[in-house]
Amino acid sequence: MSRFTSPDFLRQAGTRQEHANPPPAVDLTRPSLARLHSFHLKGKDHFEVDRDLAVAAEQAAPGFQDLVLGERAFLQRAARHLHEDAGIDQFVQFGAGLPAPGDPHEILPRARVVYATDDLMVLAHHRALVREDRAAAVEGGPTRPADLFADPVLRDLIDLDRPVGVLMAGALSHVADVDTPGAHMAALRGLLPAGSHLVFSHYHRPDAAVFPKDANRAEQLQNVFRRHLNSGYWRTREEILGLLDGWEILSPGLLEVQRWRTLPVAPPVPGSYQMPQRNRRLLYGAAARV
Repeated sequence: MSRFTSPDFLRQAGTRQEHANPPPAVDLTRPSLARLHSFHLKGKDHFEVDRDLAVAAEQAAPGFQDLVLGERAFLQRAARHLHEDAGIDQFVQFGAGLPAPGDPHEILPRARVVYATDDLMVLAHHRALVREDRAAAVEGGPTRPADLFADPVLRDLIDLDRPVGVLMAGALSHVADVDTPGAHMAALRGLLPAGSHLVFSHYHRPDAAVFPKDANRAEQLQNVFRRHLNSGYWRTREEILGLLDGWEILSPGLLEVQRWRTLPVAPPVPGSYQMPQRNRRLLYGAAARV
C-alpha cells in the first residue's frame, strides 16, 4: 500500500447526491480538516492547500495517514460495539467529516444517526445526500453541546429519554485548553440520559522520557497543524483522562486505538484496518458510559 492509498471500503462516496442550494462559500486559501481527511480516504473533495497540509504532516511524521485510517477504524469498531453489545440504536457524531462509505448510518443499519459539524461545507454535503429517515445533519460542535441537543432536527430524530451513543473521534483534539474542553465534556454528560455511551479518541503525546521519538513526532505534528489550521493538540494520557473526568471508562480502558477490540485484517470490513506500529502511540481512544 503506497503512503496515500486507502483500502477500498474506506473510500469516499460519490453517488446518491443532490445539489446543495445554495452551496457554501469555500476559502481556498486555508486548509480544512474534513478535506484533509477526504484526501487520505481517497475522496474527491480536497484542494491544493489541503494536499499541502497532507505533505507537511507526512514530513513531520511519516505515515500520518495511519492516524486518519486508524481513527476511523476505531470509530467503526466502537460504534458497532455500542450498537450490538450495549443496545444503543441512536447516535450523535460530533465533528462529522465529509460523507464516506462506512459512515455510522451505513454500518449500523438499524440505528438513527445525527451528524454534527461546524464546517458548513461538510454540512451541505451531508444534507445533499438522499437518505431515508435514519440520518440527518445539523450545525454544532463539542463546545456548544446544549445548543446542539436543543436543535429541532436532532430532537426529531433522537429520543433524549433513551440512551444515546455519542461519537467523538478526534473532535476535542482541535479544542484549545483556553476553550475549556473538559467543562464542555462535563456539560455534555449532564445532557445525556442514563445509560448513554461515549466513543472518544484524541491525539496523544507520549512521554518523552520513555518514547522520545514518538514525543518528537507529536510535537512536530502539533506545530504543523497549528501553523496550517490554527488547531490540533497532542495531549498526554493524563490530560486526555482529565477530559473524561466523571465518565465511567469501559474495558479495555484508554489506550492506543489500534489495541481497542482489534479485528482481524481479513475479511476487510469497516473497522478491520490495522495501523502500522510506527504511529500507534500518537492516537488514544476509549469507550465510556454515563
